[in-house]
Amino acid sequence: MKTYILPSLLILLGTGASDLAQAMDGPASLDDKAKIFVGVQTLVASEHLGSAEDDISILPYLSVDDYKGVDIFGPSISYRAIETGTGVGLGKWSLRAGPIATYQTGRNSGDSATLTGLDDIDGSLLLGGYARATFGPVGLRLDVGQDVIGGHDGLIANASIGTLLPLGKLNIQPSATVSWGSESFNQTFFGITPEQAAASGLDINDTGSGIYSYSLSAVSWLELTDKYTISLIGSHSWFTEEAKNSPIILAEDGSDTGFFVSVGFSRKFTL
Repeated sequence: MKTYILPSLLILLGTGASDLAQAMDGPASLDDKAKIFVGVQTLVASEHLGSAEDDISILPYLSVDDYKGVDIFGPSISYRAIETGTGVGLGKWSLRAGPIATYQTGRNSGDSATLTGLDDIDGSLLLGGYARATFGPVGLRLDVGQDVIGGHDGLIANASIGTLLPLGKLNIQPSATVSWGSESFNQTFFGITPEQAAASGLDINDTGSGIYSYSLSAVSWLELTDKYTISLIGSHSWFTEEAKNSPIILAEDGSDTGFFVSVGFSRKFTL
């Protein structure tokens, strides 16, 4: 286990990107006022995709809810190019869609003895779009993004279903997600080329495009006062199909599940 204190907002947006990007929405989505949450958070997450080891990080926390159509949550920044409907709640519907950019961390060969001899994977910037629809208490969301900076050069799509449970000052937003990766993405994180097999001693593993994980996630926040909030974000993933047979996951320090937990304390600014 490692502990980091990282002041960089860019690293904040990158840490746990594959988990946070699956969340339906961030805090403060219950009314029409634009809000910004600024604070600090502690994160516990898998060392890398397919790792049984974990990291602890202490990072700044930033969440923006509808500032002139812009939302920032976790690793993603999006713009509400389309927003229509009758509202959110029983008997109502809504549709929101627009462009989205998500930063995803890569992987260092020094993160694990299993990765020795494998290439480092640089961070990726996923550019694409999202659509979120609500029908009564049910929310559906689709995010699609293509890496444009050469981290894995792949395409990722996340499809989620969830709901919002308002319990007074406590709000809980659970969701379930299916994650699909292109051949380039899956091969980069779960495949082993002949050259990498010779250098690492791992078996050759060719992967194709397909579903690589299923996840259950929850975003919750407790309003301590009108200005101060405690948030808890959690996600647990199960690797499948194109991922779970990877030698990286089957290694002694590998795992066919992944997790992400974040506890944050923030101050709310209403715009």
